[in-house]
Amino acid sequence: MEKSVAESIFDSVHRAYDRFLNFATLKKINSWQLEVINSTPLGKYVVDVGTGTGEILLKLSAIKKDLNLLGLDISLNMLKVAKRKLENQGVKNFLLLKADALNMPIKDSSVDNIFFSLVFRHLPADKILYESKRVLVKDGYISIVEIAKPNSRFLYSLMILLTDKIFRPFGRVLFSKVEWDYFVDSIKNSMTRKELIEFFMKNGFKSHYYSKRFFGLIHIAVFKREE
Repeated sequence: MEKSVAESIFDSVHRAYDRFLNFATLKKINSWQLEVINSTPLGKYVVDVGTGTGEILLKLSAIKKDLNLLGLDISLNMLKVAKRKLENQGVKNFLLLKADALNMPIKDSSVDNIFFSLVFRHLPADKILYESKRVLVKDGYISIVEIAKPNSRFLYSLMILLTDKIFRPFGRVLFSKVEWDYFVDSIKNSMTRKELIEFFMKNGFKSHYYSKRFFGLIHIAVFKREE
């Protein structure tokens, strides 16, 4: 079967991904991930969608030892990096699967928590929420770290300009033009604070926690399923 564009891209950037993410966020990504974890009531069964190099799983395992951790990703190379990280840190209770987020290999109503770290905007919102609700227990939580679309058109245009012009030279050192363009285009799928909260509220969730970081360009949000 031919790889999807996203799978090919993330398979090819696995070696540079952590370095780039630390550079692009001024090394803030770790504190954002810790904030979303610490703001989430954790159950027993936790899924990290688009787990990438496994950073969310690694941080979860350090905070609560008895979690059952499942990381899903379409990129086998990313999962290999995640496996090495988790094993090197002595994490035992984890499973990594190469899987499509829109068709999770998980039973209905069996998961307490779902995490998305810089992944949600890459997925069709209606479809991923439908699939997440299928596997999530009632009163379960969805936790998100994601790029936030500014409220003003000017600031949104500035964000795209910075990403496409200022960061592009460094990005092109690590990634091909197609790979870099994919990341830039994905930013256009980001939501404002209002759009994100209203989207979840109209689909049976309530806002449990919300904050903005990085000059308002990053959402940290936790939503509780109510129906």
